[in-house]
Amino acid sequence: MTDDTAPAGPSTTPHGSWTSPICADDLAAGSPFYEQLVVAGDDVLWTRSDPATGVVRLHRHRDGVVETLANGLNVRSRVHEYGGGAVAAGAGVVVVSSYDDQRLYRVEDDGTAHAVTADTGGRVRFGDGVVTEDGRLVTVRETHGDHGVANELVLVDLHDGSQAVLVDDHDFVAAPRLAPDGRLAWLAWDHPDMPWDGAAAHVGRLVGDRLVERHRVVGGDGVAVADLAWRPDGALVASSDESGFWEVSAHHDGSVANLTDGGIDHGKPRWNLGRNMLAVVGSALVVVATDQAMDSVRVIGPDGAVETLPGPAAVLYSVVALGDDAFVALEADTDGRLAVRRHGLDGSVTTLDDVAPITDRPGDLAQPVPLTVPVGEDGAVTHAFFHPPANAEHVGPEDEAPPLVVFIHGGPTSHVAPVRTAAIAWWTTRGIAVVDVNYRGSTGFGRDYRRALWENWGEADVADVVAVADDLADRGWVDRDRMAIRGGSAGGFTTLAVLTSPDHPFACGCSFFGVADLGALAAETHKFESRYLDRMIGPLPQADELMKERSPLTHVDRLAVPLLVLQGLEDRVVPPRQAEMIVEAAARRGVPHAHLTFAGEGHGFRRPDSIVRWHESELAFYGEVMGFRPAGDLAPVLDGQSSTATGAADPTSNGSRWATSRSTSP
Repeated sequence: MTDDTAPAGPSTTPHGSWTSPICADDLAAGSPFYEQLVVAGDDVLWTRSDPATGVVRLHRHRDGVVETLANGLNVRSRVHEYGGGAVAAGAGVVVVSSYDDQRLYRVEDDGTAHAVTADTGGRVRFGDGVVTEDGRLVTVRETHGDHGVANELVLVDLHDGSQAVLVDDHDFVAAPRLAPDGRLAWLAWDHPDMPWDGAAAHVGRLVGDRLVERHRVVGGDGVAVADLAWRPDGALVASSDESGFWEVSAHHDGSVANLTDGGIDHGKPRWNLGRNMLAVVGSALVVVATDQAMDSVRVIGPDGAVETLPGPAAVLYSVVALGDDAFVALEADTDGRLAVRRHGLDGSVTTLDDVAPITDRPGDLAQPVPLTVPVGEDGAVTHAFFHPPANAEHVGPEDEAPPLVVFIHGGPTSHVAPVRTAAIAWWTTRGIAVVDVNYRGSTGFGRDYRRALWENWGEADVADVVAVADDLADRGWVDRDRMAIRGGSAGGFTTLAVLTSPDHPFACGCSFFGVADLGALAAETHKFESRYLDRMIGPLPQADELMKERSPLTHVDRLAVPLLVLQGLEDRVVPPRQAEMIVEAAARRGVPHAHLTFAGEGHGFRRPDSIVRWHESELAFYGEVMGFRPAGDLAPVLDGQSSTATGAADPTSNGSRWATSRSTSP
């Protein structure tokens, strides 16, 4: 006899066809992000995107109540194009940068805002500011003129908008930090360095509207400083990578005291302004430590003792002191929850605001599996996090391994953490495995690993991605004949480089705003990254031939598997022409492909309709190519209905039309 009241177990369903609790509308609606965190007295302020519009709003936590301020403003900076640091607060003043016109606005206590600086049509941009005790603003100013782009540190009068230049003798400046005695610290670097290559910490004394007694403290000449903070005793605390890792030291009256020596990174690459990995809390120092791409919070006491502070987060995006015994943090948990949290030095944790995981149904979350995979025969290794399929209502057939989607992060100087994000859960809850690769060049593993991509971009990363995919197939964890690769920006470059390499295991790929022609990128991209390739490939004109050799466009004759290309039409980092060139080449080759463009989107997709279209199209594309039928009613991608499309898969097929055990150049 059977018990009809017993709950039914999960049904056996082919991988890729599982009914997911996540639809594309949920993904769009559940995809807000936090950009910045600021403390002003007892108030905690943060910026958070509105998923319904993509607009970033300013919020304030005061006396247990969360309020929205400056309602009419999209609070984002465009300095370095990546922005960040759009909010500064102190001395009873809150000032923000508006995305629409890049002007500075002063926000009153009642939440209203009025413009401080002139309207320049977005040519003059501000970010990464700090408010002085007398209510002025020290900030980064980026001016786009007829003869180029100038980045300076300026002092802004928040009553009349007048500006005095403090620092203008470097290509880039960032992270101004004021000491109680009037000294100002900041970071500066010059081409061809990126900030993680050679940013130096400088100090000067702010007297009136000028800086005096300026001098360099640490960094530069191949040593990069990641973060700065002032201690109450007047010491400048900095994390520099002179040892090979971002370690923390205190600099005071010419003496240096090393505060960490653990052989792990205490800092992250400064892609965005306005984020901090150091916070002085009373007499203690709070530091974000990253070991093997996994974050923790460490507290360094006045006696030098180091304690790891327990907490739920797997990733820390920023930490800011809140009084003498607490700090607040922007963070993410392993299950994908994003949060603003108050942490007491006693270990207490209070959530001030959060974004719940896209699904918290038991059974929908599999723990990420860290991988270290050998590459080649010279002892090199690469790292990744594997996310198995998981769904409370479905399991795959015992004799069927799941398809695999390989995630390639952007940067390439960046890394991924063991977090089951909404973007990953979209795939894993459908019975599709995901692996997030921290290829050589990624951060979180020390300077040598980070610099292993120098002059090797398009080779080392390609080898690493192939090694990880092959390793998973060899383990039997995924179906070797159903593996896809995808990535955006620099990850899009690696995706295209893999698919145009002589030998790879992938059935298809998806590039969103990816780089196809390195020479064109070097000529067209914005100032911040205009010399990035000097390190990744080599300087021009000496490296002209090498750039051609490494460009996927040069080897499009090797492209033999279907390709999906997604591109924002307002992208200034990787201009749309990059996508158009690879699509035109695929069309000449007769390779099945689709090219989807997104009006009003820049370097990254923010609008809900764009997020929906992107994910539904990508899922449909993989199903068509790899021979599984996704649940739901999805429009075909490879049937001519998209803006550019050729080829079609048989949706009733049990196998992949194009997948082979290994794709090779003809």
